[in-house]
Amino acid sequence: MTDARARFSPSWWMLPGLARPFAALVVSALALGLSACQSKNDLEPSAAGTGRPAAAFAQDRTSGVPGLEVQFSDGSSGEITDWAWDFGSAGTSRAPSPRIRFDEAGVYTVSLTVSGPGGSSTATKAALIAVDEPATAGFDCVPTAGFAPLRVVCTTDESVRARATRIAWDFGDGTMSSEVSPEHDFDDPGRFTITQTTSSAGGGETATATVDVYPISISASPASGTLGAPATVTLRAEVGGLRGIAIWSVDGQVIGSSTTEIYTFRTPGTHRVTLVFGDTGAGLVGQTEIDYVVGYGPPTADFEPTPAEGPGPMTVAFQDLSSGPLTRWDWDFGDGSGCTFPAPVPAGSVPACNAASPTHVYAAIGSYDVRLSVTGPGATTGSPAVTSTKTTPDAVRVLILDAGFEAQAANVQIGGAWTHLRPQDELTAATHVALSRTAGGEDLAMPTEGNKWAVLDGLGTNGGTPVAGIENGIAQTFLRPVSKTVLEFDYALLFAEPPAGSVRDAVTATVTDVDSGVTVEIPSARTDSGAAYQGTSTRFPTRDGSAMRATPTFTAAIDLAAAFPSSTPDSRFTLTIRVANAVNEFRSPRAYVDQIRFSAPAAPQTAGFAAPGDPIVAGHDVVFTDESCLSPGTTGCETPTSWRWDFGTSRLATPPSSSGSRLQSPTYRFPAPGVYDVRLRVARADQESVASLTITVVGGPVAAFQTVESAPFTAPATLHFQDTSTFDPGDPIVAWSWDFGGFGSSTLQNPGAVTIGQAGSWTVRLRITTQSGQTSLAESVLTVE
Repeated sequence: MTDARARFSPSWWMLPGLARPFAALVVSALALGLSACQSKNDLEPSAAGTGRPAAAFAQDRTSGVPGLEVQFSDGSSGEITDWAWDFGSAGTSRAPSPRIRFDEAGVYTVSLTVSGPGGSSTATKAALIAVDEPATAGFDCVPTAGFAPLRVVCTTDESVRARATRIAWDFGDGTMSSEVSPEHDFDDPGRFTITQTTSSAGGGETATATVDVYPISISASPASGTLGAPATVTLRAEVGGLRGIAIWSVDGQVIGSSTTEIYTFRTPGTHRVTLVFGDTGAGLVGQTEIDYVVGYGPPTADFEPTPAEGPGPMTVAFQDLSSGPLTRWDWDFGDGSGCTFPAPVPAGSVPACNAASPTHVYAAIGSYDVRLSVTGPGATTGSPAVTSTKTTPDAVRVLILDAGFEAQAANVQIGGAWTHLRPQDELTAATHVALSRTAGGEDLAMPTEGNKWAVLDGLGTNGGTPVAGIENGIAQTFLRPVSKTVLEFDYALLFAEPPAGSVRDAVTATVTDVDSGVTVEIPSARTDSGAAYQGTSTRFPTRDGSAMRATPTFTAAIDLAAAFPSSTPDSRFTLTIRVANAVNEFRSPRAYVDQIRFSAPAAPQTAGFAAPGDPIVAGHDVVFTDESCLSPGTTGCETPTSWRWDFGTSRLATPPSSSGSRLQSPTYRFPAPGVYDVRLRVARADQESVASLTITVVGGPVAAFQTVESAPFTAPATLHFQDTSTFDPGDPIVAWSWDFGGFGSSTLQNPGAVTIGQAGSWTVRLRITTQSGQTSLAESVLTVE
């Protein structure tokens, strides 16, 4: 309302001729307060009486959403003949009292101008109409499923935040929030509907989302604190019927992956049980944990040796698994020794252990019964101490000693656990010794493990006794394993006889049942000097003036349970590895031996390999690919552990540097053209298989040429060149490329006349190409005077 007031003076009232009705009208106007209270106008009170317009208007509403319709009512006074409404972007009107639709959001200023004989008047109402878009609702919550307690983060959409003036949340569990993007913790399992309600001047909207909260807890039976050690407890994952994988751990150690696990707590105390559950269908992962209290039960002895079986000298760690309130541990290791922990006072004849879980070294083969006695206080004060004893028969089994020759002195006769064998009628004295990589270096893939290996000498033998029975080598008595019944060792034969000769020096091995006296030769341990060789020994390069070649290292094996069906884990056997000359005492062989070991029987093998397609050219690399696998009809594919290749070249007139390999997929160069029978022998544990393939090797082309004319040549010299190249008939020459030192070129085998027009030395070249793509280049310098 404007504060426009009329001003009057007494003399103004006394003007002659003033009409009394007009004076009364002025007084009435002042009494009604028409000093522009309803609208801004430019009327003076004195003009009303003459019909001058005074603009004024009203409206039935001032806010709403787009599409809002407002009824405007004219309230102007005076004599009016024209109405001019201005609604901004909503348009104009000439009607006295129009109804206007506001389709666009915004704030509108409305003005009315009225006109009449007495003039015009304008009334304006700034920011009168407010049109707002209705607030929308929309949000995202993550996660929408999980295990209780579940923290959910809800984020309001950007467009919602721009329009809403108020956002209210109902999480469906009795909790509300007025934050724009709240976080909420669902402590209890269930399905909850999250509701978002938005509002603004233009209205509001509601959106909902569902959150599934699943239970995750651990049920332990019997309950915590009710049992003494050892306590066997059933642990169950309570996950509301979900199906998935449960990973259990106790004190940080994984114990199982089923929804129900049975676990024995062997020690008293408070144990942390953790469950991690994953629902494979929904991709949910949850974790919970409990403390399970185990009390002290009566003393109960228990232990576990590691390892329990193997080669010696064997260091065994004994883990004490006893339970109860223990004060003393008495160990008997079964080999005549034992110890007590803690050290008794006063000290006795039994040594003190360094811990309740001691270690002990077994130095001889055998099966050892181990006994542990534990002592603890009585159930009541003053009652006698309580002792518990556990004896495990055959708790520790030492199978063989010094299996890798690491206990032997380098370059000294083998002894200790091994028996050194020499024939009584030896022609020349010789010894079998241990070699070391640190005292002379490796040789032909030896040692295969550790630092040392054995070399057996055939010197002093002459073939009078077959190799399988000769007392020349090394021997040791061993114990058969319980389940890993395959005896294995690595070996190679070193021989100086010509690779194409008829004399077959050999190495082999036998196993004898100590009780029955039955002896069985290990077939895979027999190799003679007719075998392929992988090169020349660096340790023993010659014997009697001849080069000493070595076979590829191979693994010999025998399944003791199959070879001796009546044997038991208590059966004792003697392994004898033998080497001998075949016919005479010259060029005596040697044998390398390493890593005697035991393994489980294997599935049957099927050897197989592939060679590149034709042609294979002499002097060029050929890559052979091992394709050995399990025998047909079995499942899967199990790689062999030993390979021995024979490329069929050892009997060539000029023997190559190698004719075999121990690699799985070797590369080889055939020294000369020919047809070769390539053989691969593979082994895994006690199983062997042989594959063969006939390989045709062609000779490579050799480019050569000559001139028909004889030197000397005088410029200009007209010459005829003749191809004299050689090639394998199986791979003929198909292309010739001549270059005549700058005086021309040709692709003919025997080109026509060529004129060398200048004196000098000119290089003529011929490149030939065979059908398989092999090439050869010949060059000759031609002197023209």
